[in-house]
Amino acid sequence: MTTPIPDLSFRDYTDRQYRELEPERLLERTMELRPSGNYKRHLAGWEPQPYPGFAVVSMLDENPGNESLSGQLTSIQEDLLRLCPWKDSLYFLPASSFHQTVANTLSEDRFLQHILHPGLEPVYPGMVAAAFGRISAPLQAGAIRMKMIGLGIFGTALGLLGVFEEEESYRQVLHFRSGFYADEDLAKVGVKRTRPFIGHITLAYIETALTSGLKEQLAGAVFKINQSLSKAPPFFVLSHTELRRYEHLSEFALGAGYPRYSF
Repeated sequence: MTTPIPDLSFRDYTDRQYRELEPERLLERTMELRPSGNYKRHLAGWEPQPYPGFAVVSMLDENPGNESLSGQLTSIQEDLLRLCPWKDSLYFLPASSFHQTVANTLSEDRFLQHILHPGLEPVYPGMVAAAFGRISAPLQAGAIRMKMIGLGIFGTALGLLGVFEEEESYRQVLHFRSGFYADEDLAKVGVKRTRPFIGHITLAYIETALTSGLKEQLAGAVFKINQSLSKAPPFFVLSHTELRRYEHLSEFALGAGYPRYSF
């Protein structure tokens, strides 16, 4: 049995996010990039590859206060494509998919093993709803503002990283996650914390192997975009989070009766 991964302290979390924006770190991260395999390019365009699962997410367009953010993120995607015009290598996620994952639950093989094959999909949303109801009220309630400080590079993707100006806002997120992952009924079907919370909105996936020269170009492009972004960083407002179902990583569906948790 794997040991659950703890969340980071507020200081460690904040330091980690800003460290990811340093030019040396960006170059290091680009050298580790590999194709995600989540999308395939054909003559007709991009085809999403199956990646089924459930997650607890805050959709950008569904949370009030983010009316201008979607357009800003789309502009960042356009800047990235202008600086790195590799249409066969970069898959840009549609604006309708922009979100913050608040809690991973089960995806791909673990979803098939614990939910789909045992026939638990019809009852799983109710289990999550019950878990939401058992989370104690936080000491502070209200919408959370996450400052989006710059593009980060991780493994197979690029995403805009977020920090919290108030520690209590970060504690609200951790309070929810602690209660959610401590739920005994969810633990019985394999739900566990497999990674710490990292504030980010994924904007693009890498889908071909890049040469060292192209990786250096990408690191430089990201650094340039981040310099411009630092002058007026946007904010992502999270007023609630909810269960969503997905067949691939471009669309997160809200089914009838799926539960919502308000911050």
